[in-house]
Amino acid sequence: MDDLARWSAALTTMVGLGVTLGLNPALYAATADALAQNTRVAARVGWMVAGLATGATILYLVLQSVDPTEFVSAAERRTTDAVLDRRVDLVAGAVFLIGGALVAMWRLRRPVRPPHRRAPAARAHGWSSYVLGVSCSIIGFTTLPIMYMTGRVADGVSDHPALRWLAYAVFLGALAAPFVLLATAWSRFPRTAARVNGLYTHVSGLDHRPVYAVVLAVAGVACLVLGVLPGR
Repeated sequence: MDDLARWSAALTTMVGLGVTLGLNPALYAATADALAQNTRVAARVGWMVAGLATGATILYLVLQSVDPTEFVSAAERRTTDAVLDRRVDLVAGAVFLIGGALVAMWRLRRPVRPPHRRAPAARAHGWSSYVLGVSCSIIGFTTLPIMYMTGRVADGVSDHPALRWLAYAVFLGALAAPFVLLATAWSRFPRTAARVNGLYTHVSGLDHRPVYAVVLAVAGVACLVLGVLPGR
């Protein structure tokens, strides 16, 4: 009975950790882009999921012998110091304003946008999706603690390596499940997919340079205001 309770708790935790690791805006943006283009959806999502599994497994194996607690703490301290440094805000504000000015000048010099080309993602090799999956499962402040906890939970399941890997397989299944379900569900609605693809093609063909210039200018002003405000 105790073994059943331990396994139930461990596998439930593994499912939660797997879903949490996959909660990356870049992953869902790439999935949404693949669905909207409705081109090689299964291949692109499949490669991305394979990259996620590869990166997570690499990190899982590395963290079996390394405690990342001190590394994460040091990274958080450095990030906090950078956020509180006025010079960072001032430099970032200047960079954003310069970028906005350059985009605005480009728009003024060439009012007509160059002919729209087909989105590279639709033609790109699956390796681009694979690399995205690997990078999103390794790089980030949350990936280290999540994978460290995954390793600790798997170790607590059993002393037998096969059972530990079985628990880790549940983690990988939970990690991949949302993306596989989205791609599968999307294929069941071809009319909706076609409409969204048409809207995507129309929107991607618009000239977004004015929007970019405004966003960069607003971000630049906000950073400069934060840099000169007293009492930070």
